[in-house]
Amino acid sequence: MIYKNKADAKRQTGIGYLGSVNLTTKHQKAFNFNELTYSLYLAPAKMSGYEVCPKRTAECTRLCLNESGMNTMNMNDDKINKSRIAKTKLFFEEREFFMAWMIDEITTAHIKAMRLNYNFSVRLNNTSDISPEMFYVKQGKKSINILQLFPAVQFYDYTKVYNRIKLTKKYSNYDLTFSFSGMNLSECIESLNNNVRVAVVFKKVPETFWGYEVIDGDKYDMRYKDGNNVIVGLKFKTVRNKIKEHYKFVV
Repeated sequence: MIYKNKADAKRQTGIGYLGSVNLTTKHQKAFNFNELTYSLYLAPAKMSGYEVCPKRTAECTRLCLNESGMNTMNMNDDKINKSRIAKTKLFFEEREFFMAWMIDEITTAHIKAMRLNYNFSVRLNNTSDISPEMFYVKQGKKSINILQLFPAVQFYDYTKVYNRIKLTKKYSNYDLTFSFSGMNLSECIESLNNNVRVAVVFKKVPETFWGYEVIDGDKYDMRYKDGNNVIVGLKFKTVRNKIKEHYKFVV
């Protein structure tokens, strides 16, 4: 596949777009901060046949936020999931095409933000946990990743892959929040001790936890605006797969 432009890519793939800008309920909150956030939603776990969450557990697979928000309902013959599966396959099977399309979308969104005098940010992993270094293009014999292609753009993610925190030292435009899974307590404490914020899901968000300040993580999604060694308190979100049992990752 050869990428020409967004309209042609839509015709070739049947996909309307790869990433959206302030479209979901979560990212619409960015308008309150004069910010546009470009966000990508891929199919989680192995819905597409490709692993996008290397540290996923059986529990988080069943309760993935892919099944939250508008996707709590099976709308239009599961149109949302089918689109995300198609995008994920495109990423793994047609990386060059996918990246050319994404670069075009990010460039367009960034220009729009500048015209509005808005801030601009990118979240690559909303329902996935892929290293940003995997989002790359070939330039001669070199591979240039998305963070290097847009050095003036703020990227941010959540992750359960502890070693990925090293990328925040390597790339000044990449911000990362480590996530509590219910089974990675030692890594969470180590993160906090090393000035890295940690996200924790609560039934009722407290003021402090593990001896650290808890901030309201649902007020906005742009985690790079937070302090570093704080806990991001997130309320448990209802998903389509309503399983009534105790969840290890929910405090």
